[in-house]
Order: sequence, then structure tokens, then C-alpha cells
Amino acid sequence: MRQALSWILSILFHVAVALLLMHSVHLEPLFPEKLLEVDLTQVEEPEEVIQPMPEPVSEPLPMEQPVVESAEDLPAAAPLPMDKTVVLDDAPPPPPEPEPEPAAEPEPEAVEISPTKTLPPEEEPAEDGKPKKIVVRKDFTVHRGHEARFGRTMMGDYFSYSSREFSGHFKTKDNRTISIIDARNTQYGRFLIYDSKNKTLRRLKQAFGKYVYTIGPSLYADEPVQGSVTFLAKNDRIERFILVTDDDRIAHYPRKVHVREEDVSFPGPAGEIGGFLTRPPYGEGHPGVVVIYGTACADQGMVQGFTRALSMYNLATLSFVPRGCGGEDPQPAAEADLVADAAAARDHMAGLPRLDAAKVGIWGNGPGVPAAVRTAAKAHSPFLVCQLSDSLDPASVPGRKTLAALDIPVFWLITGKDTGRWKPLIAILESLRDNDGKTFSIVVAPARPSKEVLSAQGEQSAWVEQVADDHASLAASWIGALKP
Repeated sequence: MRQALSWILSILFHVAVALLLMHSVHLEPLFPEKLLEVDLTQVEEPEEVIQPMPEPVSEPLPMEQPVVESAEDLPAAAPLPMDKTVVLDDAPPPPPEPEPEPAAEPEPEAVEISPTKTLPPEEEPAEDGKPKKIVVRKDFTVHRGHEARFGRTMMGDYFSYSSREFSGHFKTKDNRTISIIDARNTQYGRFLIYDSKNKTLRRLKQAFGKYVYTIGPSLYADEPVQGSVTFLAKNDRIERFILVTDDDRIAHYPRKVHVREEDVSFPGPAGEIGGFLTRPPYGEGHPGVVVIYGTACADQGMVQGFTRALSMYNLATLSFVPRGCGGEDPQPAAEADLVADAAAARDHMAGLPRLDAAKVGIWGNGPGVPAAVRTAAKAHSPFLVCQLSDSLDPASVPGRKTLAALDIPVFWLITGKDTGRWKPLIAILESLRDNDGKTFSIVVAPARPSKEVLSAQGEQSAWVEQVADDHASLAASWIGALKP
């Protein structure tokens, strides 16, 4: 009991001492810190009024250029003359003299990290002497990421596109054209890429997935890799791709020129004829041509690359498969059947309301020139374009009597590596123009393809050269200058 009482007294004593100390200590009150002191005094106005500085007057430039507000204000290009023969000489300038090289410094000792890659040996022909058969893989359908996550059955019909979307013409910011040609069903066996700036033609090799392709050092070599193409999609269409090559120090992002394409059919002398209509990306009322490339069975992917080039320059095209070329065993029909089908194609195209009916003509391409000359008279075409190339024999061109019967404007575009073999025909055309008053425009454009294009030998090499040489813009401008 006595111990508990002592604890109670001790606690009371300490509480009393603490209360006494708290009341004996006095602290100064805390006030907020002064942030800003302002002395409010009256400011007298100055007696003199300050005048603002006068604005400097800019003097006009000695040679002021007019401002171009729209494309219509630009001066129109002069049309090609109808009474002269134009020879285009686009030979490259001579290379500059090489500068003296500085003295080479001694190279440090190099340590080999990995062996150098070498090109694979050339494949020898089979025992029977025939070239090795190329197996072309079938077309595939590319599916988007959300389709892979949620199933192809649900999303395949809406977000999917054919690999044919990879082919087409792509434009860069500096107006550089890069063409992807679908040559998988030809001897090349793959997509081709042609660069209009560097004049290079290469094959694309599928690398990673279905979007990334690699570029080799030449047309038929894949290693060492010297570039890559990565296709980029927007919704269900290929919009652009990323181009990285050793020729350029930076990457490029060419945007695809989406020409309007559709499969069509029209009545012909022997039944329905299937065709392919290509129109420019925008607008209506464009001029058009029916493309005739002869009775031979050409790959439609190569033909499509050429017709897309024409539509890129505001020219609609209609191409069709010649008779006998649709089955597995092609048997081309006669030229008379081709002329009849081409006349039916021209009538069908002239009746389309979206085109300019007064400017729907005939385009003879290489071996199709003889049939085009005969079709123009039969179908009452308002104009004719004849593109003479190395794939056409000069002896197969109609003679003077048939050419003299042409009473329409004709654009003779003479191309190829050897334009000298067309001198007799040029003499006949100039005689008909100068003596008989024929409206013939003759342009001689010698083909100067690059090393890669020259190496693209084969049945389809003419299509590659025509896309590469870019004669489509020249003919399209001549058609646009014609008066209806």
C-alpha cells in the first residue's frame, strides 16, 4: 500500500512540475514572412512627349518575282510540234576529271572478326540442257494485327488485302519515283524495284514476315544485302514503305500513287471480253487509251505496271487479255481477232461517262503497233500512239499505203537501244507529213537504260524498260495538248 501511494505522489509531482515550466516560458508569436513591399507614391508625368520611332520603309527588290497562287497560274508547257521530228538526246554529261588522291596513310593492323560472305556459285543448267524451272509461289493475303488476335474468320473480310497492293508507283518528297513491279509470275519470280534517281533495278527478297524485303547488290544476287523495303499499311491498303539503301545516307518514305483500278467486261465479236480499267487518282473527264501489246501472252502484272505509269500522268487506260491467253495452254489468236477485240474495247471505253469520249484513242505498244494502226481506222479513233521498241521488227510495220490512209493525229515514239534501224520508216513518215499534210509527231528517244535494266534480258524485259525510261509522261502531255 505504501509503495502504491509513493508512485501516485511521484506522478502528481512530475505533472505539477511540467505545468509550472509550461506557464513560465513565453515565446514570441510567429507572423507570415513579408514577400513584397511596395511604396505607393505619385509619379509625375514628363513635360516632353516621347515620339515613337518611325517605321523603316523597305525598298522594293530590283527583280520582283510574281506570286503563283495556284497550279493554273503556271505557264503551260509548249506542245510538241506537228511538222518536225524531235530527237531527244539525254546522254549523261562526261564524268569529271578525277582529282589527285592524297597519299595513303599506313593502315593499322586489322583483326578478322568473322569470315567475309561470298556470293553463291552460279547454278548450272539441268542435264537435259533446259534452264532450271522456277517455282512461283501463289498469291497470299496479308492479315492485320487485330485480325491475328481475334481470328481470321471474324476480321478477314474487312481488314485484309492482297499482296498485289505491294506493286505500284511511289513518290518521294523530292518528286522521285520508285516503282514496284509485280513480276512473280515471270522468269524473275519476285517483285522488282526500280529507282528513277539511281537508275537501279533489283529483285526483292522476302526477309521477315510479309512486310520486310531485302535488296541485293544486283538483279540476280541477294547478298550482301544493300538495302531493305518495309511496307506500311493504312486500314486495308498499302500506303507507303520505308526505303533504306547504301546509295542514300538517309531513309525515304515514298507514298503510293493510288490510281483507281477495276476489272471490267464488255461485249466482243466472240463473246464477253475481260479487261482492266485504270484511271488517274482524282477527277473525272480524263482522256484515255486502249493499250494493244500484240497477240503474245504477256504477264498481266507487267502490263499493269505500265498502265499504272500512264494513269499516274492523268491518262486512263483499258487493257484486255488477247484471245487464247486465258488458259493454262496459251494459244494466241490471229491479228485480225485482236483488231476486232480492240475496236470493241475502244467503243466500250468511249461510252464510259467518267471519261472524255472525244479523247479516247489507241496506244500500240511494241508488237502491238501493227494491230493498233489497223484498229485506229476501224474504230474511228481520234488519235493514235505508236511506241516502237526493240521488241518490234521494222518489217512488220504496215507500209506506206496503210500509213497514208491515217487521217488522224499520230504520235510516233521511237525508242530502243538502236534507233538507226527505223530510218526507212522515219523517211516515209516525214514524207507523208511534209508532202501530204499528215499530222504526224515524230519523237526519237534512244533508250539509255542502266546496267541493271540491260541485264533484265528475257521476254518481259521490254515492259521493264518502258516503265524505267518514263516515256509515259511525254506521250500523255501530247495527248493532253490535242484539240477535240
